[in-house]
Amino acid sequence: MVRESWGLGLDRGPDYCQCWDLWWHIQHEILKILAGKVVIGHAVHNDFKSLSYNHPAVLTRDTSRIPLLNQKAGFPEKDVASLKRLTKALFNRNIQLMLFCSKKKFPLCSQTGKKGHSSVEDAKATMELYKVVEVEWERTLASK
Repeated sequence: MVRESWGLGLDRGPDYCQCWDLWWHIQHEILKILAGKVVIGHAVHNDFKSLSYNHPAVLTRDTSRIPLLNQKAGFPEKDVASLKRLTKALFNRNIQLMLFCSKKKFPLCSQTGKKGHSSVEDAKATMELYKVVEVEWERTLASK
């Protein structure tokens, strides 16, 4: 049985090879989509690492590494603030509060009842953060 594991996604089991083939296919489809595109994310290097991928820095907008966002949130410019912390500071909204991975919805999941967060909620918060500094940040990048 293949089951989700914290951090790596899959544990080895009899179906491991089958899942690895599927993962390889999915990974290549994702890389085709990303090619030549501006990618906006928060700590997006973690996502790239899981894909074994290096996206061009000039096409990457990582909201965890924008001094301007930290400044607007009242944090030191060199801080690497979490998505949760930035969202709370700039929008006075709490995110990443839900529980995930119930056995009923995800029977192969090993993280039942652990606190987690929604990728959709995270993506929305990331785009909202980006929009706060988009014009100024893109102008700064264009002048370099």
